[in-house]
Amino acid sequence: MKVKIRNWVTLLALVWMSFTVSVLEGVRHLPNPEEVHQGQGKNATGKRWAILVAGSNGYENYRHQADVCHAYQILKNGGLNDENIIVFMYDDIANHPLNPRPGIIINKPDGSDVYKGVPK
Repeated sequence: MKVKIRNWVTLLALVWMSFTVSVLEGVRHLPNPEEVHQGQGKNATGKRWAILVAGSNGYENYRHQADVCHAYQILKNGGLNDENIIVFMYDDIANHPLNPRPGIIINKPDGSDVYKGVPK
């Protein structure tokens, strides 16, 4: 019986919190992705920036730097300028002795080089 009451109290608390957040306008709605893409969103003025961070180093953390390099390639191919992409990474795996493809970083098996062009 106590479990049922606890479940109901939890449910009521969640409903009350959801209502309160909505009423107090604590929920921010993002603009429609189409509007943002076309530059018509509320915050359409200014430049777009990206900050990419891989905070770990060492070959055992290969995927962290590979993911940052891959994200850089996606942003660059999407039209973001180099000057608007800030990259923080250790840059110690491309030429690491354990790397079977020296000077190359891939983010999936048999993938293409995502390291090329990344600012260093």
